[in-house]
Amino acid sequence: MKRIQLLYIILLISVTASAQGYEIPVKINNLADSIVYFGYHFGNGYFINDSSQVDNSGQVVFKGTEPLQGGIYFLLLPGGKYFDFLIDKDQNFSISCDTTDFLNSVSFKNSFQNEKFYNYQKYLNTQYQTINDLKEKQKKYLTKLDTLMLIEEDIQLIYNKIYLHKEEIISEHPDSLISILIKAGLPIIPPPSPRDTSGNVIDSMFEYKYVKAHFFDNVSFNDVRFLRTAILQNKVLEYLNKMSMPQYDSIIHDVDEVIERAAANPEVYKFVLNTLFQYYNKSNIISDENIFVHIAEKYYLGGKAPWTKDDFNVKLKEDLARRKPNLIGAVAANFLMKDNKGKAVNLRDLQNRHVILYFYDVDCEICTMVSPELMNFYRIIRDRGVTVIGIYTGKEKAKWLKYIEDNNLSWINVWDPDGKSGFREAYNITGTPQLFLLDEDQKIVAKRITVEQLMGYFNSIDN
Repeated sequence: MKRIQLLYIILLISVTASAQGYEIPVKINNLADSIVYFGYHFGNGYFINDSSQVDNSGQVVFKGTEPLQGGIYFLLLPGGKYFDFLIDKDQNFSISCDTTDFLNSVSFKNSFQNEKFYNYQKYLNTQYQTINDLKEKQKKYLTKLDTLMLIEEDIQLIYNKIYLHKEEIISEHPDSLISILIKAGLPIIPPPSPRDTSGNVIDSMFEYKYVKAHFFDNVSFNDVRFLRTAILQNKVLEYLNKMSMPQYDSIIHDVDEVIERAAANPEVYKFVLNTLFQYYNKSNIISDENIFVHIAEKYYLGGKAPWTKDDFNVKLKEDLARRKPNLIGAVAANFLMKDNKGKAVNLRDLQNRHVILYFYDVDCEICTMVSPELMNFYRIIRDRGVTVIGIYTGKEKAKWLKYIEDNNLSWINVWDPDGKSGFREAYNITGTPQLFLLDEDQKIVAKRITVEQLMGYFNSIDN
């Protein structure tokens, strides 16, 4: 009897262990003898998990002994065709489809979430096609206000139906993957703005403040399933790009808040922190460099990114040392150089409403176009409290003096052939041309900008 009980326990453990893995048989019509890739979304990226050969009958099986992390996965077929499906707790199901029409041909067995997922997509396609048809119909009645309003009411009714359909799925299976995906896409609808006794709105910013405060209500930073979708990454970036005030110090405050939310889960924290680090490092918005430096200094060099290696941190520290002296808002580094007549010029002595630093080289092809363009602009704005300092980065004095004469550069011309002032390091000059705009306190307002952008700036301020 004891042996039977022991055998039963062993069999039970074996079955339980096998159930912890995944097995997904796939039948693909109109495809044979081809390689199919099985992968997953990770933020806005795509990663291959496995690949296998489809047999002559179009069948292939993907399986493993370890369970997959929940999220959106995909099958990639020859020719770049692919389709998504969901993987959650139930990881033993089958898929059948036809390469000619994934959406309408795909079917699942033993996966209620994927059945709902595709039925939901079909439903949305049908409803949005109806909406598009009604919008096309509106174009025929542009002069008939009553008809336009009736069609608009029909459109709004469909939007309401879509919203109620989403709510129904969420209420039926609140913890399922399909529900959290749908819920994350629901809009934040603010209540009516508070009014005073006369009926006037008390705070014109109420709706914005409410939406910002509740922006992440439908997204759990503790749910790792969001990592294998694009939703969390897109929501975070949307929040910082659309809800944050467009000043780097305000964005830095909100970045810290987002990272604090992400700390609810170690995997989510790592993903969010790495995402923001890379996003602001690659950004073309000049002031975003301030945000990158903040993230790098506070979290990576501050010991809050334990997955980084020592050599990475050493290089990052060196990189920040080059960036920090010339961040937007920083006081521009002082320098002492000789002008084209041999007179010493100290940056701090050149007090004006604005100072433009123009780093150039006489052998720089782009500079041959920028120098006359900047000179023409300087003639227009010099009476508006503007000083331009042209800084020659080369060492050939004769060529420099001829360049000044040929281009009629009447601004302050200086050079430092021996690099004693340290201007290259202070301003991180690795190439030319480079334009810096300083304010009356010689704080950096803009850098690495074009003459056209300078024009736009001066057109936007008072004369």
